[in-house]
Amino acid sequence: MKKAQSAMTPRERVLAAVRGQPVDRVPVMYWFNPHAACRLMAEFLPAPDWFWNRAGRRAWKVFAGGSRLLNEEQRNALPLILQIYANAEYTLALGADIADVPFGTSGFWGKLDLRKGKVRARDAFGSLRGMGGIYLDVIEPAIKTIEDIKNFRLPDVSGSEHYDRIRRFRADHPSACIICDNFGVQDLPHTQIWEMSRMMMALYDYPDEVKDFQRKFADWNMEVARKSLRAGADMIFIYDDYGYTNRTLISMEMWKEFTYPHLRRQIAAAHEAGGLVMLHSCGYQMPFLPYYIEAGLDILQTFQPKAGNDFAAAYAQYGDRLAFATGIDVQLGESVSASELRESIVKAYQTGGRRGRHILGMTHMMQYTMPAGNIRAILETVREIQAGNLDG
Repeated sequence: MKKAQSAMTPRERVLAAVRGQPVDRVPVMYWFNPHAACRLMAEFLPAPDWFWNRAGRRAWKVFAGGSRLLNEEQRNALPLILQIYANAEYTLALGADIADVPFGTSGFWGKLDLRKGKVRARDAFGSLRGMGGIYLDVIEPAIKTIEDIKNFRLPDVSGSEHYDRIRRFRADHPSACIICDNFGVQDLPHTQIWEMSRMMMALYDYPDEVKDFQRKFADWNMEVARKSLRAGADMIFIYDDYGYTNRTLISMEMWKEFTYPHLRRQIAAAHEAGGLVMLHSCGYQMPFLPYYIEAGLDILQTFQPKAGNDFAAAYAQYGDRLAFATGIDVQLGESVSASELRESIVKAYQTGGRRGRHILGMTHMMQYTMPAGNIRAILETVREIQAGNLDG
């Protein structure tokens, strides 16, 4: 890795690394499930903000230890109030360079209704959500028939209030690298707006209707991206899962027909607005890599080894044109020793971080179930890398 002559701000560091320019050290991206963040606040590193620290520690105590006042659904939902803080301010406090600051008002994903002991929320797309374990999952999708998809109206996010959080965060953290959530046309419509199997069948039965919906959905996200970048974001963070373990969710032919044209449009729109694009896509990614290059994608995030991805091979072939945000394997960390986890992080850093176009990032959201010793191994190993202790 070519090093910059002097210390860089997190924003400068990330943008330079993605563009293949010299940096003072590898950028870092942490990504937490809010339950895991609450545990970290309670057991490892307090949050710098007293209110959120108290809220996180209390939420962890109630979730982990139980409460006579709340039922299981309510206890599981309590840490969700830290979803935004966990991956913005708190990750920066832990030494990360990237903050995930979503667009939308506080009620975009639904205001919680706790009546009759159930946790329910109606999101901005119209889907009804309820607790599925520790997640607020869709239990009644907004779209149920092909007629619904023809007439579906996307939420109005044209108002400036939907981007105020980004503006405030930029004002409070001028040197941070800010990414802002956006959605691709494949995953969120399949899993959050319509039921997956029905949406999949609609690709065959109603291709024109699906394509028309995808075009509208991509246009909506492109407008969100433009406004987010104008509000102060540096990158657009597109969520769109394309793979299972060792295979793709849909055939490559169908992906190229239905999904890829809109991914290209979304990347181009963000670039035209002056931003970079990071794609979060779980599962097997190897067949998609040349298309990401062709589309001009800046960063691919997660790149899970257990899904069949080979970071060393991918980086050797594409690392001069595509940055990878990966290397802290949280799935591996659930089952191996602390020393084995440390070794895997160091190996990933030696593959990419010492050469460029690599963000040392988690392969998915870290869960609260991670063994304590492995949480410690992640934090300590990353600090050693940041200090340059593993460059010899």
